[in-house]
Amino acid sequence: MRTHTRAAFAAATALALALTAACGTDDADTGDAAAETGAATTLVTFDDGWAKATDTEMSGVFGTIRNPGDSDLHLTGVDGDLGDSTELHETVPGASGMMMKEREDGFVIPAGGELLLEPGGNHIMLMDLDEPISTGQQITLTLEFDGAEQDVTVFARDFQGGEEEYVGGGHAASGHEAHGGMTHDG
Repeated sequence: MRTHTRAAFAAATALALALTAACGTDDADTGDAAAETGAATTLVTFDDGWAKATDTEMSGVFGTIRNPGDSDLHLTGVDGDLGDSTELHETVPGASGMMMKEREDGFVIPAGGELLLEPGGNHIMLMDLDEPISTGQQITLTLEFDGAEQDVTVFARDFQGGEEEYVGGGHAASGHEAHGGMTHDG
């Protein structure tokens, strides 16, 4: 009987150690390992994500990117299946008011926090579009983080933004309505 008790105790101890080791894995390491092996990783949620339907060469993508994890995430870039260029943009003061420009260093999304993307504020910019974006169209974007990527899907919808004038960065155009009421300086 004593042999069975020792065997059961040894098995229970081994199981407890294995569970402790598995639970003690750092979340960031798990994400990196998944990214290296090509496995799908869910780092963030993209709530209420949408893109502006347009027949122009530019459009904005908006919504709320939430980081449910215990570590800050650095959103370093975005890639899309539309147009020649997809950038992270921010709103900054300019000589003639508020302007939109590329956020080259990306955004930090704090642990348990969020990044709000909205017309007239921070957003993802789709540029040099080859074809119009239609209401209801599905758009896939790849969010790029330090060492990991995550695909998200948004749908296009009608949005009557302000008549902006876009200047600089080779994106000069007038009358585009990609995102609400601001000057774009790329």
